[in-house]
Amino acid sequence: MTKNTFTLKSLKSKCLVGKLSVPADKSISIRALLISSICFGNTKISNLLESEDVKNTLNCLKKLGIKISKKGNQFEIFGQGGFFDHPKEDLFLGNSGTGLRLLVGLLSSRNISANFTGDESLSSRPMMRIIEPLIKMNALVKHNNGCLPIKIENNNDSSLPITYSLKIGSAQVKSAILLAGLNLRGTTIIKEKIPSRDHTEILLNYLGANISKEKNVITLKSPNFLKPKDIFIPGDFSSAAFLIVAALITKGSKIILKNVGLNFYRTGLLDVLKKMNAKINILNKDIINGELIGDIFVESSSLISTDVDSSLAPRLIDEFPILFVAASYASGKSIFRGLEELKFKESDRLKTMADALKNAGVEIHLKKNSLEVMGNKKQKGGSYVVTKNDHRIAMSMLTFGLAAEKSITIDDSSMIKTSFPKFRETMNSLNATISNVSK
Repeated sequence: MTKNTFTLKSLKSKCLVGKLSVPADKSISIRALLISSICFGNTKISNLLESEDVKNTLNCLKKLGIKISKKGNQFEIFGQGGFFDHPKEDLFLGNSGTGLRLLVGLLSSRNISANFTGDESLSSRPMMRIIEPLIKMNALVKHNNGCLPIKIENNNDSSLPITYSLKIGSAQVKSAILLAGLNLRGTTIIKEKIPSRDHTEILLNYLGANISKEKNVITLKSPNFLKPKDIFIPGDFSSAAFLIVAALITKGSKIILKNVGLNFYRTGLLDVLKKMNAKINILNKDIINGELIGDIFVESSSLISTDVDSSLAPRLIDEFPILFVAASYASGKSIFRGLEELKFKESDRLKTMADALKNAGVEIHLKKNSLEVMGNKKQKGGSYVVTKNDHRIAMSMLTFGLAAEKSITIDDSSMIKTSFPKFRETMNSLNATISNVSK
């Protein structure tokens, strides 16, 4: 291995104490950039997350001829009403499944030819789930057996709105269809079998789109002419989740997380943790550009086991790894069902996380689409974690190490910057012990 390269190690920590803001929401940051680019006029975005995934999305918009400037903590996007330049090079999205799927949808009906690529992890993730509905909308899409690279070609205004029934709870698929349908004359209808996060619908409504939802049916009447408004990106609940669980499992902890997004479809973790006897309170609720935000107060707690049904899975899909950590330190057997989608994340997140916890001394029973965790107030740790280049595995296991008897070392920490660039510094500011170690 190269000299002077580092990864991270976490050690048993005393009480976590403090008040801070978590990184801005990645999902909303990406959506705000993409949707601002098709507004008629300039949108100012405050508190945009400057992580790798968001930067890759921003760079793609620049390649498409969108001017973006930055002053202090504010980005200004010079919207062109849906007109883009043909990119002269590939649109590289790195590790961002959200950026990729939403941008493919957005451009598929805009008479653009573009080639999309990503890193090794993104290149292995399934894309037919967006390709199929877009082809039904008459988009011209070429692909590599359902994976990257993907190429869309100019279809000379032949795109059509569709009525589409979603078989899986996927905000990315839903958003790709909605963004493709924004400028098509007619009505795009999406029927959700399992509702998923609705940041796209909230932002489109805020910027003036003719969009409505009744029960599980989303209706978008087009064409739409979006008007720019100021956007504030709330704190990312998925990032807050690591700090919440860290405080719960380390003795004597008390933390407050400021201005965190509390979208109903994102906060399933809070419901589960409260059932597990977690001391969590929400303070100072407010609504900003359509999104509910608030402060989260967390105290260390004596957690008990839980049983999570598959119906709740879409509301905590990104939080399962850190929830498994909480269950590891809860008394009794926890059961988690409906975990199929975890196999199609940055890694096979279900198997990778199960292996990591087992190697750290947790009794785990992994089944096809479910997981049993035998919790214990004490866990031995002392393991080396193979993260499979997955930021949530890395951060979850570092959090595990804050309460374990022996330290946890991860094989690579570089991918953490895709969502939580200052994870170590943030944790340590609360009194955690996470340190650099040579690879």
